[in-house]
Amino acid sequence: MINIRKILQLPDLLDAKRVLCIQPHADDNEVGAGGTIKALRDRGAEVVFVTVTDGQAGSVEPDYSAHDLVIKRKIEKENAAKWLDVSLQYDLDFPDGHEYLIHDVAAEIVEILRSFRPEVVMTVDPWSPYEGHPDHLKTGHAVVKALLFSQNASVFPIKHHPFYSVPQVAFYASSYPNTYIDVTPHFLTKMAAIQEHASQFDNEDWPLLREYLIASAKELYLTKINQNHEEGYAEAFKVLSTRQLHYFPMAMYQ
Repeated sequence: MINIRKILQLPDLLDAKRVLCIQPHADDNEVGAGGTIKALRDRGAEVVFVTVTDGQAGSVEPDYSAHDLVIKRKIEKENAAKWLDVSLQYDLDFPDGHEYLIHDVAAEIVEILRSFRPEVVMTVDPWSPYEGHPDHLKTGHAVVKALLFSQNASVFPIKHHPFYSVPQVAFYASSYPNTYIDVTPHFLTKMAAIQEHASQFDNEDWPLLREYLIASAKELYLTKINQNHEEGYAEAFKVLSTRQLHYFPMAMYQ
């Protein structure tokens, strides 16, 4: 099968020097890619976070008002990012769980793409078959639209920065991964970063979720990184050239 990324001489994910990580909610980057993000930072990559929603719908606890939860989640987000050594974050503040347009999110992302000029954009996979959360679907599709149209002046006119074309995208939480990263040295750091999001995980469900994250990472390591029954942890991504995001049906299988 033709390897488009190889033909285009695109670097491996861990060799990227500028990475933009775009999450629907505070905590998604850590859950989906926390170990890889820390590995990138340790290798000298510049990593920037973008959070699309304000987090106001991120709790069913009656003690939190929407306003208080937004503030709390921003503080948690900053604390979690310290574990991963990520210092620059953008908040787009679209209303969590409410109505907003993919086009409007994409317009905000385009400006960041043109300014930061990443080698790789990392985000949730909007094509995972059973993903039902509207914020995840909107974020993934908004990122793809921004990647496809960041050079299109008709759709997104230049405001402050010149056009830029991102070479590749890495989807986490994907049902069709093609890239596996050994995050064994960074897994405990990833878990510590996740637990900073107390509004999401300091509850009776956390022990089960924790065991699921551990078991999933161990299984990926054993099946994709090291099959010699040595213990380790891995994260999975669907990494594609942006050229594969349009009129390229074989991308699902590559």
